[in-house]
Amino acid sequence: MSRSLKERFWAKVAFIGAEPDACWEWRGTKHYKGYGQIGKGGKLGSGGHMLYAHRVAWELTNGPIPEGMQVLHHCDNPICVNPAHLFLGTPADNSADMVAKHRQSFVSRGRGEAHPGVKLSEQDVRDIRKSLNSSTVLGRMYGVTRQNITRIKQRKTWGWLA
Repeated sequence: MSRSLKERFWAKVAFIGAEPDACWEWRGTKHYKGYGQIGKGGKLGSGGHMLYAHRVAWELTNGPIPEGMQVLHHCDNPICVNPAHLFLGTPADNSADMVAKHRQSFVSRGRGEAHPGVKLSEQDVRDIRKSLNSSTVLGRMYGVTRQNITRIKQRKTWGWLA
């Protein structure tokens, strides 16, 4: 006999510390973005899918999540499933929370030379676009991939730069 979602869920939670406000960390499968996941249940191949652990924690504690709402973390710990650390918000609330906590992607922190991970200068990009050398040769010259050079030449990256 298979166990219920509730039983399977709580078996994968590590209750860290004796403090009631400590993070309860998910010890099961994780999504590539760091959020915990658990299988919905049912037979394999029957349309069952993965659920986000923090959303399951919310629903087990508080009931269904209203349409259009998301479950956000006060603690900013994606594997935390402590219901006291979770709150409901709209997608706009989630975006505002992300910006307030400085978790937005590098794209929104700056582009071109202002981007913290940049390897090329604006002049490098202009020179790459004018060059008749192959993407492979240019990639070696500038220390970036051939694919990066191709995207620059096609204006898929640095497209705003004249």
